[in-house]
Amino acid sequence: MKILLIDHSWVVRDRLCRIIASLPVTVSVAQADSEVAAQLQLLTRPPMMVVIDPCLRSGNGLLTIAHVKSAYPATSVIVLTNMVYPEYRARCMELGADYFFDKSKETNAFIAQLGKLCAPGQQASHV
Repeated sequence: MKILLIDHSWVVRDRLCRIIASLPVTVSVAQADSEVAAQLQLLTRPPMMVVIDPCLRSGNGLLTIAHVKSAYPATSVIVLTNMVYPEYRARCMELGADYFFDKSKETNAFIAQLGKLCAPGQQASHV
């Protein structure tokens, strides 16, 4: 399974890599900190899952969510952000996010959902 982590902070991406490494499944992790870097990673090898904070170093994270779901509809998109306003959550879901978690308060729920999505038999396949 391949997961693409998209976050402006290398500290957060590093922390997420450690969380993913603790899962009982083999996972390949790619990283991006901007819209352009994310698009390049998506072209290289489409991921099964994208974990994104739409607040990117450069570019538009909301457009990135929409692009992922348009180009790779079977890819699970998890938004993990501190921008937890109801309107922002609604917009992310409208653009195709499958899950939305508060980075500060819902880390345990995020990890639990990540574990479920990475469980054997839950993996979508890309052609």
